[in-house]
Amino acid sequence: MNAPRRIAWIALIVTALGATLAWTLLRSAPPASGATAPGPARSIERIVAQAQIVPVDGIIEVRPLTGGRVLRVLVHPGDRVQANQLLAEIESDLQSAAVQQRRADLGVASERLKLATEGVRPEEQAALTAAAEATRQEAELARDHWQREQQLHAQRFVSEQAVIAAEHDLQAAEARAREAEMRARAAQSGGRPQEIQAAREQVVSAGAAVTEGKVALSRTRILAPIAGVVMTRNVNPGDIIGSDVTTPTLFRLVDPDRVEARFEVEELLAPRLAIGQRVEFALPGQPVVVGHGHVTRIAPQVEKRSIGADDARIRADSLIRPAWSDFVPELRTEPLPVNYRMEARVMLEPDRNRAPAP
Repeated sequence: MNAPRRIAWIALIVTALGATLAWTLLRSAPPASGATAPGPARSIERIVAQAQIVPVDGIIEVRPLTGGRVLRVLVHPGDRVQANQLLAEIESDLQSAAVQQRRADLGVASERLKLATEGVRPEEQAALTAAAEATRQEAELARDHWQREQQLHAQRFVSEQAVIAAEHDLQAAEARAREAEMRARAAQSGGRPQEIQAAREQVVSAGAAVTEGKVALSRTRILAPIAGVVMTRNVNPGDIIGSDVTTPTLFRLVDPDRVEARFEVEELLAPRLAIGQRVEFALPGQPVVVGHGHVTRIAPQVEKRSIGADDARIRADSLIRPAWSDFVPELRTEPLPVNYRMEARVMLEPDRNRAPAP
């Protein structure tokens, strides 16, 4: 090796040794005043729990209020329905006939009340007035006849029996006149207060019967109580259903636009939960965040696990404390269906009273 190349190699070795020595001295030197030695980044404490999407209003179960044969079913699972939309229809021949009969009874009772209140027709009133006038004149003639008989008896032309018979005819004629007069007055003034009150009560009773019949008829139409999506359908045309407590649910509805997240925290970690804590939601085993929210409610007691209880990796007999959070999906993710399982990450505030880990 020639001299210039040897000199270059010596210079390179000396430079490397100097750099190594300087780096060693810098590591061993104490930090300057006010400087902080670098340390590991502090991680955020959090609780990881099993979670799922649940409806805010719960799952609505639709049961029949009357029994009969199902005529038709108009919806299928997955259909979106509006409130009061017809879901199914039960045969209604008997209920329709009952409503028609009760409406006829109401019409008869209303007519009776009208007659009792207003009285008879004008033509009938005129006939009763004429009859009253005729009987009054008959009573006057009977009085004149009785008076003549009295005079003739005083002159001994007739016997006392003739006077007594004339008096009886007068009393009968006056009674008929009074009866006709009262009928004419009743026709003009209407029925008695007791009759009018009884007629009104009959109208009220008939109206209540019509309302009852309409309610029974309306129960043959199964309507959606809320706007939402049909989750399950358990009825088909031709099925015979009842209305007792053992009747199975016909439909299950849910409002997918009003959802929240329910998560279950282990019993030992439950005391660290608090209202307002931030929560992130991710798919199980994936780091991608699909939604976020804040703790809104915490159950007052612990209970058995329900989310993931069928998973062999999770203790199904452990006690948990349920909690709920509002759920705001991320913009880049699709809306999650009801009962979809997730992983909840509850962000905890640092506990200053907790002893540091060794």
